Amino acid sequence: MTLLRDNVHYICSLCGTQYEVELSRVSCDCGGVLDLDFDAPAWSVPSDQDFGLSRYRGVLPIESEWLERADLGASRTPLLKVGSTYAKCDYITPSGSFKDRGAFMLAALALGLGAKSVIVDSSGNAGAAMAAYCGRIGIPCTVVAPASAPPGKLAQSRAYGATVVAVEGPRSAATDAALAMASDGGFYASHVENPFFTEGTKTWAFEVFEQLGDAPAEVVMSVGNGSLFLGVERGFRYLFDQGLTTRVPRLVAVQAQGWSPLADDVAEDRGAPLADGIAIIAPRRLAQIVRAIEVTGGETRTVGNDEIIATTKRLAHGGLWVEPTSATAWAGASHGSRSDGPVVVSLGGAGFKASV
Repeated sequence: MTLLRDNVHYICSLCGTQYEVELSRVSCDCGGVLDLDFDAPAWSVPSDQDFGLSRYRGVLPIESEWLERADLGASRTPLLKVGSTYAKCDYITPSGSFKDRGAFMLAALALGLGAKSVIVDSSGNAGAAMAAYCGRIGIPCTVVAPASAPPGKLAQSRAYGATVVAVEGPRSAATDAALAMASDGGFYASHVENPFFTEGTKTWAFEVFEQLGDAPAEVVMSVGNGSLFLGVERGFRYLFDQGLTTRVPRLVAVQAQGWSPLADDVAEDRGAPLADGIAIIAPRRLAQIVRAIEVTGGETRTVGNDEIIATTKRLAHGGLWVEPTSATAWAGASHGSRSDGPVVVSLGGAGFKASV
């Protein structure tokens, strides 16, 4: 059974070297992150009777048989009007975060490549999502997490049957440990390194397009490693190139004060992060995130902890219980829009994962 569509390859974002899609390939030999060389087919209208994220199988790089085996049946998440702004409620997914979109793709890839185990380094949501989808496909999963990771998120990974390994030291220590474990025939399911994850997050853009009938004027989201941010830009770029939308949205990246490499605001005494899901001071795809902001005419905004706490509570009192990382995006959106048209804010993580 064929795994990939024709002519799907990895390509280095720095030097342009092309690689076959293989179990052991993580990055380019030059150290650059990999993108996917994939000429997506023309848009095919999904059937309302198709279930889950595999409803977009016509424009995804993995063949439908593998996608359907990995799918947990996530329906389109709600696009809810709140005042003058739309909330894309991606916390209503099987594992409670937008990471389901990419984990779905990585699970299908692991299955198709014949992986005996899956290893993921994560401080929370990505690990929980991979654990859930590994449960679906029946492949053992190990989540390697910093010892400082939120206990509730690690408990969720364990509930799905994953083995959780806590690693002392900086966030990079968890990555190093995961890579070492994967070197023995495991699949390193990185939401940062593997571009198939970003192919999955493109479905966010596809859903919003179907829900609005066009691309919004502006998209606001909290940004750490940028896996959703980059997927959304590429998804809307594809739709625009297909002649299906009138624009590519202006992309606004929101980060926490003291934890914002995009705004050159990384404080030495920044303390423990409240918005832990975006507490990334050296994202591997920083240059790509900056470029996505620039080409869409977007911007970076930063918000403080007091504003994040107040926004988390305000959203919850309105029926939207999200974690502080998601509330960071909503807080940033409240700083005002320079766009003439609909503004969509990503609420990508459920409140049960953290409390304020």
